[in-house]
Amino acid sequence: MLRIISSLIIPLIFLGLAILLYPEMAALPKSQLEIIKLLPLVIAVVGMGLCLRFNRSLIFFTMLALVSAYIVMQWYLPRLGWVESKIIWTALCLLLPFNMAMVSLLKERGIFTWWGSNRLALLLVPMLIVMIVAKYSPVPLLHVLTWRFINLNLLSQVGFAQLPMAMMLLALLVLNGRWFRQATTQNSALFVAMICAIAMLHFRGVEAARVVFACAAMLMLVVAVIQESWSMAYIDQLTNLPGRRALEEELLKLGNNYSIAMMDIDHFKKFNDTYGHDAGDQVLQMVASRIRQLASGGKAFRYGGEEFTIVFSGKKAEETLRILDEVRTGIGDNKFKLRNKDRRSGQNKKDGGKNVQVTMSIGVAERMEQIATPHAVVKAADKALYRAKKQGRNRVCK
Repeated sequence: MLRIISSLIIPLIFLGLAILLYPEMAALPKSQLEIIKLLPLVIAVVGMGLCLRFNRSLIFFTMLALVSAYIVMQWYLPRLGWVESKIIWTALCLLLPFNMAMVSLLKERGIFTWWGSNRLALLLVPMLIVMIVAKYSPVPLLHVLTWRFINLNLLSQVGFAQLPMAMMLLALLVLNGRWFRQATTQNSALFVAMICAIAMLHFRGVEAARVVFACAAMLMLVVAVIQESWSMAYIDQLTNLPGRRALEEELLKLGNNYSIAMMDIDHFKKFNDTYGHDAGDQVLQMVASRIRQLASGGKAFRYGGEEFTIVFSGKKAEETLRILDEVRTGIGDNKFKLRNKDRRSGQNKKDGGKNVQVTMSIGVAERMEQIATPHAVVKAADKALYRAKKQGRNRVCK
C-alpha cells in the first residue's frame, strides 16, 4: 500500500501546483500569456524526445494525444464558427480519454514500427474525420455527440455531453485499475495526467487554465520517463532489487568500515533443469523478497544470475554473522510454493503448485589493511562463499 501511495506523490504535486497557479496565470498581462501558452509545446517536444531516446512508446503516444488536443483547442477552435467549434471540442472530450486509456492498455512495441504507425493512425485519423464531417455535415454529428441517454438534470450542469462524460469515467477506471494493480511511476503519471486532461478540456474558455493543466500533464509524464529509465538502468526487473550498476555506485560511496556478503542459491542449475526456468524465476523473486525483509542494516543487490550481494556500511564482518544467519535460515527453513501457471511444459499436472525447499550459501568479508578496496572485499567475500559451498552448502563463512 505504501508503494501505491508513494507512486502518486510527484503527479499529485504537479496537479496541486496547477490548481494553485492557474488563477495567478489568469491575472498575467496578455503579452506574457502569449509566450507562456507555448510552454506545453516545448515540454511536449522535450518529453517526446526523451521517449524516442529511451523507446517509451506508451508515454510518447500519450503526450502526442495531449499536445494535439491542446493545439486544436488553443489555435484551431477559435477560428471556427460556434457549431463546428462545439462539435470538435465535444469530439476531443470523447477521443482524448479514449486514446489515453487505449494507449495505456497496449504493450511497448516501439515508435517507428508497424505497431507505432497503427497507433499514430488510431490517434489522428478519427479526429481528422470529425473535422471533415463537422465542416460539411455538422448537424447529424452534433446530435450523435450530444446524445442524452440519461434524462437527469444534474448531468447537464457538468459541462460535458453524456457520451464524452461516460468515456472519461471509463478511462479513469481503466487507468486507476492499471495503477492500482501495478503501481509504477508510469501508471500513476498516466492516471493523474488523465485528470489534468479532463481539467484542460473543462476550462475550454479559460486560456490560463488550459496552459497550466496541459503543462502539468506533460511534466508528470516527462518525470515518469526519467524515473522509468533510471529504474531500467539501476533496478533488476525480475527481483526489484538494485542491480550490478547500482552496486558499483554504492561501492564508490563506502568509507573505511564496511562488510560485504556474497550469497548464492544452492544447486540452482539443477533446480532449473528439474522445474524449468519459469520456476527458477519464481525462486529468485521469492529469495530476493526474503533477503529484502531480513537483511536489516544492509543494502541488498542482485549481483547476477542466482547470486546476491549485501553491503553493510559501518559494520565489521563479525557483526553481520547473526543477520546473515537469519537470512539463511529464513530462506532455508521455509518451503516455497511454485505457481501452477509457471510449470514446465510437459510436466505432470499433479506436480503443479509443488512445495520446494531452497537453501543459500553465504560468504562475508570486511575491509582491512590487506583488503583495502571494495572490489578486493567483494573478491574475499566470494572466496568465503566458495568455502561455504565446499563445506556442505547452506551455511555462512567468514
